[in-house]
Amino acid sequence: MAYVYSTSREDIVITGISCRFAEAGDPRSFWQRILSGQSAFVPFAGEQEESVPGKPVFDRTFPDFAARLGELYACSASDQYFPREMNAGENHDLFFAVQLVCDALRDGGMQPRGLPTDRISLRLGYAPPFNTASVNWLQHTFFLEQAVGLVQKFFPGATPSQLAEIRERLCASLPDPNAYSFLSALGSMTAAWTAHLLGFAGPAFVLDAGVVSAHQALQGAMDDLSARRCDIALAGALQPPLTAAFIQGLSGTCSFSSARRLQPFGRDASGTLPGEGGAVFVLKRLKDALKSGDRIYAIVRSTGIVAASLDLRQRVPAPERLERAYRRAFRTSDVAPESVQLFEAHGSGVPHTDQVELDVLFDLLGTRAPGTPLAGIGSVKGNFGHTLWAAGAAGIAKAAIAISEKLLPPTVEVDHPYVRLLSPRSPAYLLSEVRPWLRGNKKDPRRACVAAVDFTGTCAVAVLEEYPE
Repeated sequence: MAYVYSTSREDIVITGISCRFAEAGDPRSFWQRILSGQSAFVPFAGEQEESVPGKPVFDRTFPDFAARLGELYACSASDQYFPREMNAGENHDLFFAVQLVCDALRDGGMQPRGLPTDRISLRLGYAPPFNTASVNWLQHTFFLEQAVGLVQKFFPGATPSQLAEIRERLCASLPDPNAYSFLSALGSMTAAWTAHLLGFAGPAFVLDAGVVSAHQALQGAMDDLSARRCDIALAGALQPPLTAAFIQGLSGTCSFSSARRLQPFGRDASGTLPGEGGAVFVLKRLKDALKSGDRIYAIVRSTGIVAASLDLRQRVPAPERLERAYRRAFRTSDVAPESVQLFEAHGSGVPHTDQVELDVLFDLLGTRAPGTPLAGIGSVKGNFGHTLWAAGAAGIAKAAIAISEKLLPPTVEVDHPYVRLLSPRSPAYLLSEVRPWLRGNKKDPRRACVAAVDFTGTCAVAVLEEYPE
């Protein structure tokens, strides 16, 4: 089915991007690392906890490597109203979120302050099970009493005054708790704090849709703009620095690898590797962006999100759910699968998941007819790891920049790609080197699909398209 570009419908466009992932603090460095095929994995050494006797859930594969933010988790003092008294027990993820939003607005040609703040909405994917504030509060309450109870159990001769002294010394070793630091532990505070610092008066939400959080945020931002609830919509997701406790718990669901490299769609792949980071997108209605003379990265044609029932015994994703997400996105945007030249896949390096993705894509694209162009497949996880709640955001950023730069970006080197991708009858190929994206006009615009699959089996697909100037 041929698609004819039309401006009769109100298109939503990305006009600004911020991203911070391992060794990439902005869209430019993010894109350069992708073009050069570089990965950013460093040892996760010294953080693995000892296995707990009699607790086999902890005896899962723990990754030896991860893509870590390091100093990129820090913030610009001028954006945070510093200097201010910092409490070591408060949640520093709040400041990381503010920084991403400020960076995105500046990339979109705006200053974070002085905007029509009642016409701005904010949706952020964010939901870590632990953060500094929540752990500190637990240490002052439940964990403290447990520790004193254990001392009393193993040293029954301890006097009340000795136990009181132990409790006092343990408390003194912890950051001081206060009402604000407790509130900062709540997920909702991430969006609320950002809105407070920047003066936003529009809708500001934190959402938790797991790995598909960025797609959900993107859909909500598009709804805000289409319904005229705002004129500028911010959408994104973040994955703050990882803890061994989080990764150890997640290893029961996610197949981590002990290798140093992550090879999406490789026959030798043994699992995924975790990463940290986040991205935020500035979205506007196309007419408003043109009126302001904004740079347009891409049009967001549609999203397709399909939930799946949680079954810990079932290996996810279910092929029919992923295919339904693709078809829902194609149907909503009136786009044919064969018109997509770039499929930014979930591509986690987990063999079963990668195989399901290929099965679905091959079913959608069909057998290649002689002389017809191939679709390129890639995955940003080979560069920056599986960034969990921010994984969808990384893929969307990569696809949007690729459309803007008119380049098909490579995936990191894969030693032995799946045989199906090497077949002359395959409708798709694994992008192994940067290629010029030659297609692109009003009747046949450059177009990309970005997929994300949550651990629960929920699947999401976003369709992005160039604005043909």
